[in-house]
Amino acid sequence: MSNRKYYCVIEVKVPCGPEGWQMVVNDKMRHTLDRLKVAVEELGGRVFIRY
Repeated sequence: MSNRKYYCVIEVKVPCGPEGWQMVVNDKMRHTLDRLKVAVEELGGRVFIRY
């Protein structure tokens, strides 16, 4: 098995700056990111989410 590390960076641009980001994160985005995190961790990966 390879010891290589692969990274995937997802950049999301949200209108209205931080206020718009908070509205989106509090709704659908947080649920979507949580599902992605669970899927990656099930495969043995790690997820770091920065807001």
